[in-house]
Amino acid sequence: MLIHLKLEHFKIWNTTGPIRLAPLTLLLGTNSSGKSSLIQSLLLIRQTVKSDDPNLDLNLGNPDADDSVTLGQFKDLLCRHGASSESTSATQVGIEFRWSEQGLAEGSALFSARYNKGPAGSAELAFLRLGKDGQGFSVQRRKPGIYRLSLATQAKPLGQSADFRPERSFAFSASTLNKLGVKGEMIRSIGPALLEELGRIIYLGPVRRLAQRDYVWAGRMPAHIGDDGAKAVDALIASGVSCQLAKKRNQAMPAEGLLFAYAIYWLREMNLADDLSIRSLGNSSRYELLIENDGQASNLKDVGVGVSQVIPVIVAALFAQLGHIVIVEEPESHLHPLAQSKLAELFAQVSKERNVQFIVETHSEHLFRRMQTLIAKQQLTTNDAAMYFVEREGKAARMRPLELDDFGRVKNWPEGFFGDALGETREQTALSIKRAKELRARDGNVRG
Repeated sequence: MLIHLKLEHFKIWNTTGPIRLAPLTLLLGTNSSGKSSLIQSLLLIRQTVKSDDPNLDLNLGNPDADDSVTLGQFKDLLCRHGASSESTSATQVGIEFRWSEQGLAEGSALFSARYNKGPAGSAELAFLRLGKDGQGFSVQRRKPGIYRLSLATQAKPLGQSADFRPERSFAFSASTLNKLGVKGEMIRSIGPALLEELGRIIYLGPVRRLAQRDYVWAGRMPAHIGDDGAKAVDALIASGVSCQLAKKRNQAMPAEGLLFAYAIYWLREMNLADDLSIRSLGNSSRYELLIENDGQASNLKDVGVGVSQVIPVIVAALFAQLGHIVIVEEPESHLHPLAQSKLAELFAQVSKERNVQFIVETHSEHLFRRMQTLIAKQQLTTNDAAMYFVEREGKAARMRPLELDDFGRVKNWPEGFFGDALGETREQTALSIKRAKELRARDGNVRG
């Protein structure tokens, strides 16, 4: 689980300050305020460590390579109004986060990196600290291509060399580790541990794949559902077929079929469907997903767009395995208020039962209010949830941690973000009284 994030001079952020990431983290705020940049920083490091090119210190993304984020060049990444801090100069970008299996700071591992502008608009690693406190290693760029390596367990640096430049900002080559001998064995597992943690991330962007009339299914459960949820229905088909076979053979529900069963449950809870069914088209590998309401089955393509947009969100939550991290942007897209509220219950239940972390960027008042209610009901604690309001302050972004009490009440809520419901009611009441007086006066004049 990710427990801490800090950005410096990253896009709109001069600095975020330290951000606590909880099992359920909500990012709220105005449009173009910097919420998505927080998520992009994590996706940027994920696609860097998973890149095929060991010479990339930061994989800023290629629109033709199906990367999660495409951020242009280093100049597009660097905050234009940044001021130097104690650790990061105004010409550097800093990305830092911590992760822990137990969700505790004690025993957590740290990724902390700073980047300079490199050749041809690329990003070049200037500093990296990786590993648990008292363990791990750090490297610092001394001159072009040359890095000084220090181990946390050693008082003196091991020296400086071109061999000490980490590949993809996180790990050393096998030959370098072998040359280091025993010292290399001490840090061999640190890079793969980061790769494993970032490999737990399931990301679902704000624009999901629209419904298709039928789907070509490969015959197996997909390994992932895609950043746009393109494989979410494939996962449902795989699970649904598994359910159908078990029912046909009069067998117990297989583990693979649970995703389909729980998806039906949550669609019912959201008042979006009474049932789901899968139908094969002839002897081909094509299948259609049918949405059932009031005894009538309709193709997914023929129902409201909200259903096709929320199915990837539901599947992402249910698809996540123990310890996974689900990052979702605008899960409420095209949903009515009740369904938006139920999303909060979905996230809370999966997080509690399967130790899945959710980082959610949302504009939904209904999702937020239901999260408050879950805290008031003691189904969540204030330790389980972290909520932040992000807003523009001139050219910069500002992060405001929302302070919740044990009843889910926010002590420092930004004025007017969700509108002024009480003010609207007062104005409507005043106008109705005024209108009633005008009508009485007019009627009195007519009778007179």
